[in-house]
Amino acid sequence: MKSKLLGAMFFAVSAMAAATVAESEQDSSLQKRAFYEDGYKIFIRKRNAHACMMSIAFIVLFPLGAISLHLPLRGVRVVKFIHAPIQILGLAVMIGAMGLGIDIADVDLNYFSSSTSTKAHVVVGLLATSALILFQPALGLLQHRYFKKTGKKSMFAYIHRWLGRIAICLGWINSGLGFQLVPISLVATHSLVRNFVIMGVLGGIWFFLIGWDGYRHHWVKKNKISAYRLGWDKGVVLRSPQAEEEGIKEAGNSADPVAHR
Repeated sequence: MKSKLLGAMFFAVSAMAAATVAESEQDSSLQKRAFYEDGYKIFIRKRNAHACMMSIAFIVLFPLGAISLHLPLRGVRVVKFIHAPIQILGLAVMIGAMGLGIDIADVDLNYFSSSTSTKAHVVVGLLATSALILFQPALGLLQHRYFKKTGKKSMFAYIHRWLGRIAICLGWINSGLGFQLVPISLVATHSLVRNFVIMGVLGGIWFFLIGWDGYRHHWVKKNKISAYRLGWDKGVVLRSPQAEEEGIKEAGNSADPVAHR
């Protein structure tokens, strides 16, 4: 009788111990699953934030800042009150997105390890962002100081201009490389359409203004009388008839030195 009672007690204790172990293992697996699910959700949020912030910087803010320099705004300090604030805001957004991108590449995807091949999206992104952070603000300030002293452009202006243009175009290319890395089949269609439509509209306006300004300056140098007739110093600005006549006379005198004598 005693042996049966002891056997029953031993069986009950063993069953309770087994149930406790099974329950603890189940809790552990649930915790691991929750951990990985939360980690994946955080990764998705970081990735989406990186893409959104970089798109705002390179597709919206930087092109708008570049476009502002080509607008015919008389009486407005475009560089000081429009161009510089927009580009500084874009630079701040870009730096935040760059930090997220580095964290994703290093911690989540392990792209910086020696055993993993470096992705083109990472290389192009680091190249474009580093160039903008290290050189663009300094070049802009140097040109601004030079212009205040002389009223002319320096080599800093041309380097600043073309470095910015190249960096923005690299950012556009890298946007496509980023979608390809996701891969693109997982990207929502409306995100692709929105990005590339805005890129096409602002990029088209920007390129048109660059070409128009280049043609305008070439045409003004080639035909000064027509330029004075239009009052085309910087942008289309209407002049009074008296100023127009004085401009035509001045252009005619400078163009015909024999008649001037």
